[in-house]
Amino acid sequence: MEPRPDSGRVDQARQRLERLERLQWLTAALSAAVTREEVTRIIFDRGLGLVDASAVTLFAERRAGELELVTGLGISEEFASSYRRVFSDEPLPGADAHRTGEPVWLGSTDEIAARFPSTAAYARAYGVEAEAAIPLRAESWRVVVELQFATPRPFDAEERAFVLAVVRQCAEAVDRSRLFDAHKRHAERLQQLQLTSATLSAAARPRDVAAAAFRALETLGASAAEIHVLDGPERLVLLARHGPAPRSPPEPLRIDAPEPAAEVVRTGRALWLDSAEEIVGRYPQLEADRAARQEGAWAVVPLLASGQALGALTVGFGAARRLEPDERAFVRLVAQPCAAALERARLFEEVAQSRAAAEQQAAQLAGFIAAVPAPLALFDRHGRAVRVNEAFAAVSGLSAEAHAGRTAEEVLPGAAGAQVADALRAALEAGRVVERDVVGETRAAPGVTRRLAASAFPVRAEGAVVGVGLAVREAR
Repeated sequence: MEPRPDSGRVDQARQRLERLERLQWLTAALSAAVTREEVTRIIFDRGLGLVDASAVTLFAERRAGELELVTGLGISEEFASSYRRVFSDEPLPGADAHRTGEPVWLGSTDEIAARFPSTAAYARAYGVEAEAAIPLRAESWRVVVELQFATPRPFDAEERAFVLAVVRQCAEAVDRSRLFDAHKRHAERLQQLQLTSATLSAAARPRDVAAAAFRALETLGASAAEIHVLDGPERLVLLARHGPAPRSPPEPLRIDAPEPAAEVVRTGRALWLDSAEEIVGRYPQLEADRAARQEGAWAVVPLLASGQALGALTVGFGAARRLEPDERAFVRLVAQPCAAALERARLFEEVAQSRAAAEQQAAQLAGFIAAVPAPLALFDRHGRAVRVNEAFAAVSGLSAEAHAGRTAEEVLPGAAGAQVADALRAALEAGRVVERDVVGETRAAPGVTRRLAASAFPVRAEGAVVGVGLAVREAR
């Protein structure tokens, strides 16, 4: 029986209906997916089958005229490594689609070889019989979707329309999941940043600062972090490192050295080195250490306190990595409390050193006063005793410790105390030595009138009068 004349139209209608049903089914499945993992699984398990594709790749524009491989399903390792980054002017299907804004349809290996001869060898090696590259402008990024097919395809008008519809649904779902993941990452990073700030507020040692910073930076996949700080105006020293150590102990860096930490401190501008090639191209002398630590990307930001760079935070990644703008902002936000913590630690160390120096000076003064064989006392500007030696205590009749905080009238009763107080005031006002005869009784010899020669003299520290010294002796 010969087929009815309209059987072809019936088959076409049935195919259209099936495609519409499958597209609706894919749309429903993708709309329920939230994370990138869920979307990727649906595309791989179901979406590719709808268009009979053997592999799909998603390229996103990172910079003007430059595409980066975001997702690849069913592709070879060779493809992933060779086309990790693609420029719009390269003779490649995806680059051509991105540059022109028009889809590229290649229905056979002959078409592939004729239009893009540089890809023909790969197509033959991996059984790619047809390709399609479709440019899309999603809500927040420009992307190109490439499809590979294991059999030749006619790519007639209806098939192209169907493939475009499927790809658009998949790309929109990937974009939604990307935004969802970004919001989730932002929330996690904000929480980590708050925790880091709280931890750093109590950090007193550079090692603690580096450890807290690394815990925060692990959310970006960092493999190492190190902190350099200024040690004087001309050099940087490595305070702490978290992660694989250098092959040899690091030497201090001159501020003008051709090294990342020195450069960001010198210029105040961050460095973002996305790959080993960029690192070695800019700092060839560091290649041995970089390779030994197996780091494929660096982020180096200045540690700023009060508008001044006091050091640098270097973040290492185990593989090539281009940080998104929000990720770069996160690194900077981690650096801020690190700088504040290091500044607090520096000020704390300065205060501790000043206190230790003051305590040493006080101990030396106390030792000096105690060692003087003549009666000697030190009074503050208000006329209260600060310290006396044992010889003076023997004259007054009070223990050396009992003098602290007492006035001259309280130390020496009656006329003797009043005469000493007058001498202390006169020396403080005149700013020079005042000699007085002191006549009266003391607790050491009650009922006995004693005649003492008193010398009161101002005591200066850093040019300012801080007290009055008193030396006494038996008058002849």
